[in-house]
Amino acid sequence: MTTCPKCGYERRSSDEIINADECPKCGIIYKKWQSDSAAPNSKFIEKELEPKVSQPVDPDESKINRILKYSFVIVISIVIITSFVIPHIKKYSQEVKTRPGNVALNSPAPMTQEPLNAGQESLPKNGMQEQFVIDTPHREEANMSIADIVRRNTRSIVIVTTPRGFGSGFFINNQGFIVTNKHVLSEEGGARIKTSSGNVYKINRIMAMDDAGDLVIASTETPENEIFPVNLTAMIPEIGEKILVIGTPMGLEQTVSDGIVSAIRTNQQSVNYIQVTAPISPGSSGGPLINIRGEVIGVATFHVQGQNLNFCVAAERIMALQNGTVQAANQQTGRVFKTTAPKDVYCYIDSQWMVHFVDWNTGIMISRPDGSLDKVKYEKWVLDKIGGHPYLINAETEAQEALEKHRGELFKTAFPNKSSDDKNLTAGEQQFWEYKQKKYYTDAYNSAVARRNTAVDRYNYLMLEFNKYSSSR
Repeated sequence: MTTCPKCGYERRSSDEIINADECPKCGIIYKKWQSDSAAPNSKFIEKELEPKVSQPVDPDESKINRILKYSFVIVISIVIITSFVIPHIKKYSQEVKTRPGNVALNSPAPMTQEPLNAGQESLPKNGMQEQFVIDTPHREEANMSIADIVRRNTRSIVIVTTPRGFGSGFFINNQGFIVTNKHVLSEEGGARIKTSSGNVYKINRIMAMDDAGDLVIASTETPENEIFPVNLTAMIPEIGEKILVIGTPMGLEQTVSDGIVSAIRTNQQSVNYIQVTAPISPGSSGGPLINIRGEVIGVATFHVQGQNLNFCVAAERIMALQNGTVQAANQQTGRVFKTTAPKDVYCYIDSQWMVHFVDWNTGIMISRPDGSLDKVKYEKWVLDKIGGHPYLINAETEAQEALEKHRGELFKTAFPNKSSDDKNLTAGEQQFWEYKQKKYYTDAYNSAVARRNTAVDRYNYLMLEFNKYSSSR
């Protein structure tokens, strides 16, 4: 039996003990119960234990701490998932998609001169289809420096003077015909030209007039040694293409201005205008608009003051003034001008691949000194335009060469994680690789056949037109 040293309560066996050191009556907690055998006057007195006192806790503060703790755990989890888990999942998914499966291949198609039927090609079961660029030969036009363009064309440009004022113009054939604007040269009476050498020659008569296009073609008395025709082209330039204009703005001879093509405009009369940033001032009207290949692509016509809006009539309008013979009607006077067929014959191909035979310098003259046409020279020019003789295009050879050239790149697209030297392919991978090569070869073959067929059509058309024009002379 033990006794509480404070209240003297004697602990019984029936007491409900929650804590062995706690008195069931007074609740005091002490280190040791005093035994009944101890004398009341015993010197041994158990020292009471001081109850532990804890600091009060704010419930709101505890809640905030828990929220912060959970937030930190969530942020760390998100970082781990986005940095490690998701990339691995994506990588595994891509590997599954690109893993070679059972690829059904047909027997090789016969290599004929007809395009292969793409519908006969089997595709992998995973639906992968490759778009691969096929190498096809092409020609590039040679660009010239501005200095070279100016040197090539300045002798072709003239100053046109009339009783009403002056403008610019340029030679278009070896007969001394010039082109200028109608508003510069509306009548031939008293009109003259001044060449780059400083000599002045009379304008004989207006040979053709285009009211809608504001253009005239006029003959002059210029001697042969001072006639230098420009190289005309009917091709419409691309927007953004670099150009330059040579003229006589405000009487300043041989002034060169450069810029770019800013737009292509068409008016209600279906006249095509090339809008440029190069300035066109009074006196420049009738001067040539030249591209970076030294070709005349238009005629400077007008500008909008204060807006830097400058417009040139496309050179195709000049070529429309003649079709074998030069013939046009002045809508105001009803006069008709006509000349015999020119001695020199040139040709050009427009943007629709239509051939035209004219009497001004387009870069290729197909007539001989006696006026007859040189068919061999013409055919050589045709073959150059279409990129070689069409019957020499071998689709099988071109397709095989293209495959050999791009085999390494093709292997890399089929197996991104393998080296091109790796020959340890599984049966499925080997089947997939054979499929890829066959498909590339087929695409290259069909591309060569299409190019050959187009070249054959163009060659036949161009030679037929030559024969028709030759027989009509």
